[in-house]
Amino acid sequence: MSWEAIVSLVVGKLGDLLFEEAESLLEVREEIEWIKIERKYLLSFLKDADAKYMENTRGRNWVREITDIAYDAEDIIDNYLASQSVRLGFIGHVKKVFSSPDELPALHDVVQQIRKMRTRITDLSSNRHSLDIDVINEGGGGQEASSSSSRALRDYRWNVALFEKPDMVGMRDDMMTLKERLIDGNPKRCVVSIVGMGGSGKTTLAKKVCRDVVDGHFHCHAFIYVSQHYKRREIWTSLIKSVMRLETEEIEKLNDQELGEKLRCHLSGKRYLVVIDDIWCKDAWDTLKDILPDSSNGSRVILTTRNRDVAAHADPSSPPLEIRLLKDDEAWELFMKKTLTWKNAPIACPEELEETGRQILAKCHGLPLAIVLLGGLLSRRNPMLCEWSRVLENVTKRLANSPDKLMEILALSYYDLPYNLRPCFLYFGLFRPFPNDEISSKRLIRLWVAEGFINQEGTTVMNEDLAEEYLQELIDRSMIQVAARRSNGSVRTCRIHDLLRDLSIYEAKESNFFAIHADNDTNEGLSSVRRLALYCHTEENEAINCPTATLRSMLCFSNSAIDLSKLLNRGVKFLRVLEIGGEMMSRRKLPKNIGDLVNLRYLNLRGYAIKSLPSSIGKLSYLLTLELTFKGTLPNEICNLRQLRHLYAYYYDIGGHPLLHNLRNLQTLCLSAGSWIEDCLGKMINLRKLGIRGNLKPHHQALSISIDELSSLRSLKLVCGNSIPQDMSFTHRSHPHLYKIFLEGLMENLIELPRNLAKLTLSESKLEQDAIATLEKLPHLKILRLLAGSYCSENMICSSGRFLRLEFLEFDCSNLKEWIAEEGSMPSLNKVELHNEDNLRTLPEKVRDLSR
Repeated sequence: MSWEAIVSLVVGKLGDLLFEEAESLLEVREEIEWIKIERKYLLSFLKDADAKYMENTRGRNWVREITDIAYDAEDIIDNYLASQSVRLGFIGHVKKVFSSPDELPALHDVVQQIRKMRTRITDLSSNRHSLDIDVINEGGGGQEASSSSSRALRDYRWNVALFEKPDMVGMRDDMMTLKERLIDGNPKRCVVSIVGMGGSGKTTLAKKVCRDVVDGHFHCHAFIYVSQHYKRREIWTSLIKSVMRLETEEIEKLNDQELGEKLRCHLSGKRYLVVIDDIWCKDAWDTLKDILPDSSNGSRVILTTRNRDVAAHADPSSPPLEIRLLKDDEAWELFMKKTLTWKNAPIACPEELEETGRQILAKCHGLPLAIVLLGGLLSRRNPMLCEWSRVLENVTKRLANSPDKLMEILALSYYDLPYNLRPCFLYFGLFRPFPNDEISSKRLIRLWVAEGFINQEGTTVMNEDLAEEYLQELIDRSMIQVAARRSNGSVRTCRIHDLLRDLSIYEAKESNFFAIHADNDTNEGLSSVRRLALYCHTEENEAINCPTATLRSMLCFSNSAIDLSKLLNRGVKFLRVLEIGGEMMSRRKLPKNIGDLVNLRYLNLRGYAIKSLPSSIGKLSYLLTLELTFKGTLPNEICNLRQLRHLYAYYYDIGGHPLLHNLRNLQTLCLSAGSWIEDCLGKMINLRKLGIRGNLKPHHQALSISIDELSSLRSLKLVCGNSIPQDMSFTHRSHPHLYKIFLEGLMENLIELPRNLAKLTLSESKLEQDAIATLEKLPHLKILRLLAGSYCSENMICSSGRFLRLEFLEFDCSNLKEWIAEEGSMPSLNKVELHNEDNLRTLPEKVRDLSR
């Protein structure tokens, strides 16, 4: 486990919190000064211990004791804050201390506990000499390893392709074979199995080929992830969401038999393609085969599996496609792509490095995952012989006596991460890979910030921007994969390879960094865990009955909502993160004592249908993110949350005249329309994302004036019941970062749009040809979605040399009869979705080909 990362996070938090907020107390300041100095030495010791503890039982115990001290330090501060029930935060309490002598003993008790901890640290520091643990400087690690400027990152985004292109080195023959078997004309429903060891590229191959062949040949398609611990209903639910796009509430009303029958009926008669990824056993296939009908029309099923028996069981008449390991020249090509690049293109390996590089590569034995990980590791180091030789030495040492060579390479990549990236990587292990292995980057970043993983020391970059750079570095190192990008090139969703996820879970378990609790699991080991992920399917979840004094974060991925009242009664007073998710939405009241969680930074209640929030929500003075689903009312006390950065409450009203402008740190605001638009919106100058839903007509003038003040805005969504303000306009000077706009509502004429716009969605706007003539001139537009009622003319012309960067077009053609695209129009277009095109008589050939 990343012991040094834990100590850095926890001892750092202790020092910063007390030093900044209680520096007037001399004895506290003296103790904290010592801890801040000692912390540097602890980190340098731990950097060396990280490399040695696996081979040294005494050293391993030494590191664990240091980690225990770090956790105890966190408990000291959090326990003090909770016991005093601080309403205004720690600063408010320190001021209160000086006005109330009765409260001074509580703070001095903290000092005494710190002194005891200091004695323990001194003893452990003395013991390190007998363990051969030395001081190692940070070198290239730490903050410097992941703090490229925001401007450089923004420049990089615009040059990234919207649709990620995976590395397919050595897979050309497999790609051709798989394509042929998918469209070979055989009318029988066939199962094509891709068999190979973990990390060999099975999923990469399946996704790449499906992207190439699905459009125009198959009527519908789906990609579902199964894993070892599957549930039949979850697999069926994932499939029905993909092919029918049913809402969660509709699915909940169906029992298992009805769900299976609905799937079978929908797929019957259609030529479908279903990819079933990472299937481990025959029983998993048996839960699916009966709902995948054979209509003798060429439907196909792709299985990816490590087990040949599963492939033979699924379709004995269809020989599996076995993924081979890469040949030496193929392995070298992939290695260079990941190791030495300039402007996203590989460069020749310097002659003095090639021999060492090939020796490192030989340790991978042609396995793609191992190659990209070691390549990613080397890509963060200077291309010098001494650096590469050091990596070769470390790899050789780790693999010498290990029966699992791949896991050792994975571990080496992990331990090469700077300490500030290690908890960020481990956090991926908390997320449930099923039914969807994609993780929202925005959600991930907000969680990292709430957990305190992002270190702003020495930089003026905002936490969220710095977290985005952390994520990009994990991607550059091939520890994390990009699943989808936004129209401006930033990461929308990401995923982690299942083997790397296994590694993160193992490392986290070693130090109680987090635990995962699923159905039928016992509560053993949960009493001292810091973070808990719930994968259970029953509301009576035993995990919330265990002692929770040390718990800092709880993420619920269950299909049943957790009883929050029961949880709060268990004394989870230190919680920083609470997320209640799942598919089954619980219609309950939020407990009135939710405000007792004074340490809470992140509250996501998307699994709760809550009509109103208790006024005690205003006590959560450290809250950074609040996310709510369904329709309800916010109390005015929400305005007390002065640290709040992200408020998602699209369907929530807020009564009276709320002082929302007090929330000066807000970056995200999604809320129902109201008088706050006149009173507050123009003062919220740090907003990056704004979403308003409801009747905007009474607020047209105020909205237009206010939005003009929001120069930091990146994303705007207005969903109106009537019309969009016509005097609203966007220029590059007033909105230099605005790249994404969604507008639902009538427009007499197309409003002025920013030239840097990359994604535009329009609905019910009733526009005509003159609007298209304006849109096609936008130089950065990559995604255009013209939904129902957005275009009312019967004719449309796309001019030559226009829509130069448009890559994706979605169009509801209800009124359109003739569509002409002049030669040279839309040269970058590679994906089209058309709806209601029955009346369309003339269609551009390129659009027709892409929409099949």
